[in-house]
Amino acid sequence: MKVAALISGGKDSILALHKVAEKHEIVSLVGVFPKNADSYMFHSVNLHMLDVIAESIGLPLKKLYVSGKEEKEVDELAEQIGEIDAEALCIGGIESNYQKRRFKRVCREAGKELIAPLWKMNPEQLMREIAEKFEAVIVSVSAMGLDESFLGRKIDENCIEDLKKLNRKYGVHLAGEGGEYETLVLDAPLYKFKIRTDGMKKFWDGVRGYCLIERYSKISKS
Repeated sequence: MKVAALISGGKDSILALHKVAEKHEIVSLVGVFPKNADSYMFHSVNLHMLDVIAESIGLPLKKLYVSGKEEKEVDELAEQIGEIDAEALCIGGIESNYQKRRFKRVCREAGKELIAPLWKMNPEQLMREIAEKFEAVIVSVSAMGLDESFLGRKIDENCIEDLKKLNRKYGVHLAGEGGEYETLVLDAPLYKFKIRTDGMKKFWDGVRGYCLIERYSKISKS
């Protein structure tokens, strides 16, 4: 089956891509660019990095643009997904019924199958797989307990343990499924070269924040 993979550059969409690539042909990557940074459906931080991620994976990137306004952005996506030459769309959803219902509608209207390989996956198992296979860093935080120190932090064993503590104390979803934090994958098995951040600017308002990748390098894996 020919599959288009929806990616944000974050850990879940990249892990979903890897799992689907084991069984199907990935024909293109799809990046959705919302005008509203507080989109209910789509990431908005460091989307400019999708170009170099697509280059590293070696697949074409189809860029779609939506308003980022609730519900309207779903209709806007549905209008564009049908133009992509693929039989199915892969997403990185874990347990957000809000998102899955809307992606199902998008795919139904576009005449495509929806594939969600991470759906109902155990969050801790998912995070450990990320730590083992990928180099991913946190680039956005917006939940109780996630302070400025988490910005730019690598997802590793220590980070997972700290997130587990915040899950027990504040109910922060371990994998950030509720938008508590967002990530960026700098290296993965399908990457032909590693991405190194050479310049990262942090923005923190006392409650939430994000870090913007201003400069990066392509590092050979040979």
